[in-house]
Amino acid sequence: MTDVEGPVAPPPVTDLAWSADRARSLGTQMVALWGELLDRLATMPVGGRATAAEVRADVTRAIPDEPLSIDELFASLRTLAFEHATYTGHPGFMAYVSGSGTVPGAAADLLAAALNQNVGGWRLSPGATEIELHLGRWFANRLGLPAGAGGYVTSGGAMAAFVALKAARDQKCGWSIRDLGTRAGPPLTIYASTEVHDVNTRAADMLGLGRQAVRAVTCDDNLRMRTDALRSAIARDIRDGNTPIAVVGTAGTVSTGAIDPLDEIADVCAEHGLWMHVDGAYGGTAALTDALRPLFRGIERADSVAFDPHKWLYTPHSGGVIVVRDMTALSGAFEIEPSYTHEDKELTGRGVDLFALGPQFSRGFHALKIWVSLLAHGWSAYERRISHDVSLARYLYDCAAANPDLETVGPEPVLSIACFRYVPRELRGDSEAEPYLNRLNERVMAELQLDGRVFPSNAILEGRFALRACIVNFRTEAVDIDALIAKAVEIGGALHRNGAAR
Repeated sequence: MTDVEGPVAPPPVTDLAWSADRARSLGTQMVALWGELLDRLATMPVGGRATAAEVRADVTRAIPDEPLSIDELFASLRTLAFEHATYTGHPGFMAYVSGSGTVPGAAADLLAAALNQNVGGWRLSPGATEIELHLGRWFANRLGLPAGAGGYVTSGGAMAAFVALKAARDQKCGWSIRDLGTRAGPPLTIYASTEVHDVNTRAADMLGLGRQAVRAVTCDDNLRMRTDALRSAIARDIRDGNTPIAVVGTAGTVSTGAIDPLDEIADVCAEHGLWMHVDGAYGGTAALTDALRPLFRGIERADSVAFDPHKWLYTPHSGGVIVVRDMTALSGAFEIEPSYTHEDKELTGRGVDLFALGPQFSRGFHALKIWVSLLAHGWSAYERRISHDVSLARYLYDCAAANPDLETVGPEPVLSIACFRYVPRELRGDSEAEPYLNRLNERVMAELQLDGRVFPSNAILEGRFALRACIVNFRTEAVDIDALIAKAVEIGGALHRNGAAR
């Protein structure tokens, strides 16, 4: 009888399999670093002055063949954390629309990474999927949408816009566009104000409609969409043989926080059978609150709403939300049936696979930081803080209006954005000085950011370069508004006296 050798198993390779004790040791040091960051946050400059070349030299290094020691590793992390970051959680950060990052949300991200759920398939993420769907239903309810509405977490407003407009395209075009493509019918058109965020135009590009398919509708003096102009644009396209499919109403524009007349837009959409999408990436969170919801009358009539918790719910990046009136619109736009994900759900009792409701197959557990933040703080705290941010923007606007070296730009704040500029007293009212004032205020913004006490951004309003403060930061208070006013006057005056912007 001959012995037959079986397969030989390879020996274990355990280099990457850290023990629980080793993980605890690393985690303890990481939490200590995090705590130090929180302790020092308010005393550090918001951003640094280092150039790209200097940052690159400090934070990058060759990937080693052998592991770094823990001391070496944390030396690199300390350089990143304390020398080359822009601190969006700093009380002086008022730029763009970037939230400050909740403490519970940051802790939740550690657990989300440790669990390593793929929230594309229910069987790979049972609890995570149900939490995300529950969040979507809760948000839909707060917005006033009917039973059956819901949604999920996206990477941000850009992805939410893409998802919403794809659902609109597929449902409203009038033919099987998923199978036949866009050339099987007449050109499709979408309508949005001249103040709408560019991600909506980019979504039209990605959907094969072309950027010119998004018709720019003029605004009134408060930078809100004019519905009479909307009606004219739709009528013109119908007359020309095009097929209107959707209107994008903005709930909080990026430049000034203007809110389009959503109820009037809903009337137009109802008359023409169009999909109504609300881009609330910034302001949509305020529509969740009892105090500010009246500003958004009509949002409850939308077919889809996008908003970003990583903006005005202050949660860590990234995490946006897409909410839809009818969840079947998402399955109609994205559902596929790959053979390798086959499952008899009647047999298993498993739930919804989110890969069938959006463009991603693999998805992280981004909902956890939002969910944990809401649980840890409670909704009443959010109600109070969001309203406080609006009050701070009004305070900034009033301070700028009262200061003889500043002037307000654009409409009065509706939400938490205020715009102003530095104007030397001798140039006030001089229309010929506008090119110089634009250059001067551009320099003022750059110097404010480099100085690091406060960090505004800008808006271009009627050709004027304005300093723009957007307050979506739970650490910002009136003292920081006072610092912005004082620094703008100090830096603007010095630049003007020195002729730096001539």
